[in-house]
Amino acid sequence: MEGTLKRRISFFTGYQDKWFVLADDGNIKQFERQPTETNQKPKWTMNIILADVTTKDDGIRFVVTASNGRTLKLKAPNTEEREKWITLFKIINEKHFPLIYSKKEDKGGFGAKAEEQKNVVHSEVSSAEKRSQELFKNMSLKPKRNYTMVAAIDFGSAYSGTAFSSKSDFTRNPLHIYVMEGIGKINTEEKYARLTINDPQYANQCYYFTRFKMQLYNNRNLKKSLTIKDISGKKEMKAVDVFAACIEYLKNATFTRAKEQIPSLEEEDIHWVLTVPAIWTEAARQFMIDAAEKSGIYEDNLTLALEPEAAALCCRSLEIEKKDKGQSPQLGSFSPGSRFLVVDLGGGTVDITANEVMTTGQIKEIHSASGGPWGGNMINTKMWSLLREIFGTEVVSTFSLNNRDDYLDLVRDIERQKRSFNSDSKCTIELPSSLIIEVKKSNPDMVAEKYKGKAEIKKNKLQIIPEVLKSIFKESIDKIIGYVQKLLNEPETSKVKSILLVGGYASCGLLVHAIKEHFNHLTVICPLQPDVIVLKGAVIMGHMETPVVGRMAKYHYGIALAGGEQKSNFDGSHTSFPTSPQEFYTIIPKGSPIQVNEVVTEYDFPIDVYQEEANIQIYASEDKQAPKLISEESCRKIGHIRIKLPRFRRTTKLRIVISNDETEFKVVAREEHTGKCFVGVCRFLD
Repeated sequence: MEGTLKRRISFFTGYQDKWFVLADDGNIKQFERQPTETNQKPKWTMNIILADVTTKDDGIRFVVTASNGRTLKLKAPNTEEREKWITLFKIINEKHFPLIYSKKEDKGGFGAKAEEQKNVVHSEVSSAEKRSQELFKNMSLKPKRNYTMVAAIDFGSAYSGTAFSSKSDFTRNPLHIYVMEGIGKINTEEKYARLTINDPQYANQCYYFTRFKMQLYNNRNLKKSLTIKDISGKKEMKAVDVFAACIEYLKNATFTRAKEQIPSLEEEDIHWVLTVPAIWTEAARQFMIDAAEKSGIYEDNLTLALEPEAAALCCRSLEIEKKDKGQSPQLGSFSPGSRFLVVDLGGGTVDITANEVMTTGQIKEIHSASGGPWGGNMINTKMWSLLREIFGTEVVSTFSLNNRDDYLDLVRDIERQKRSFNSDSKCTIELPSSLIIEVKKSNPDMVAEKYKGKAEIKKNKLQIIPEVLKSIFKESIDKIIGYVQKLLNEPETSKVKSILLVGGYASCGLLVHAIKEHFNHLTVICPLQPDVIVLKGAVIMGHMETPVVGRMAKYHYGIALAGGEQKSNFDGSHTSFPTSPQEFYTIIPKGSPIQVNEVVTEYDFPIDVYQEEANIQIYASEDKQAPKLISEESCRKIGHIRIKLPRFRRTTKLRIVISNDETEFKVVAREEHTGKCFVGVCRFLD
């Protein structure tokens, strides 16, 4: 069957007409228009074997969710056309797995032999190890495809930026990267500021969100339904829509600029990389994947890059370039066997990883990522508290509410001053005239009594003595240095010789000086443009096959087993015995290595007659020792595994194989009697 359906493309674009072809093999293919050639390559393909189909009440919309979690949101011309497509989905599934739609009285074996599909393959029946590797290679890894360009989006708390490079440019010089800095925040702020002046009524109807990325870090029970309030505190939207809108804006701006370089470039020719803090939870990462999909970047064309790892790869390339130019590199910090810390000093969080350089030039994690909310925004908050103490809380609040354009100018100036401040000079902040007018109404002396001699106004500029500024930075600097020192005291980091400082907050001379002074026995590296290092590194990671070979488990990961199930131990052996319904069964111990592109763990799971799916709850604990029961206080549910199945005519067993692909877990299940395999979905966000 083939024909035109409307597909939901993205948050801004909405639905667009596309030509779809549904073949007997279960693959639905998307074209821009009706193909003129038999072998014409589709723009997009999805397998619908074992897919779920849900319909909307309007009679025309329906959603197809594949067994691997990919979704296709469609709109038919009318109800009759929708029913034709859905009926054909069922017919094709019945052809491959007749028992799915058979009566329960049917007896016998598994059913008709399935043809080999993208999500239904045969594994060799040999040793357990060989089967696991075969499963992983065929079903767990993201399919590699040809691309023309890699583009990265560094979605920051303070500023966002994008960058890109073509495959040919990367081959010639990995650092030949075009950077588009600050395009989101600056353009949006300026547009909103103009609106508040030219059309204040319309501006009040708009939603203006700022510094909302930290919502994903602060929320331990993150849900997809999370809402966030705009700058007024009165209006709110679903957070996933806000993130999706921002990502799509950045994506479109980047594509427009990239197409100027390569006129024949299509969106499908770009592989996208989205940066995330290494200390984020699995739920926060899942949230960004969902937001990216809503923006039009689909998971099979997306890589999540952990920000410190991206920075490390960029700095290594920079040092190699210095060597090639005959300059004096600090290449010893990135030579094979070298161990180093990456301290990503961002706006919201300070993100720290400990890594080792492999002989291949790849890196591996030697200590699980950690950090805290001590980024540059901490200074911004304290700076605004200082202004309230100097001028009065009511004065600053009135100014901020009634003079949005001037308020945003002051926000930007404080951000600039924070990055350029050093310990020897006064800090000078230019005050908008509207703030000075408000201040004079309240206090003709302009400055509160307790700050006389510490702060003064000269020619509409506020000058603050260094001692006051140092006190503002003290808490953040002390927390960062204290945490880095604690991390260096760990046995795994005993051979660390270098500290790499990156991120926007690393532009602050006072902070960098303090870190270098405290850790003077180590090599402390701060690149010339620390705020774009992560962005450039993300582009480099997108071009590399496997830039990171391994990470360390941050938690004890486990599942709850029902009584009488067979366990598979972490070392590969298997044990059968009764278990408590509330028992926490560890599948990945805390601190154990997780090899990228390798099987992490596997175990057996029982399946009842006619059971249509396997649902397995995933739990985690940060305690040193794994919990005994899932009901313990330290244990929390973090996600679930769902594996869509045909109705088996007998009780059976699935060998569940969990692997690690880049930054996400992937799941494959093999049925013990037939050897057939099924892709599962591992989700960490409800």
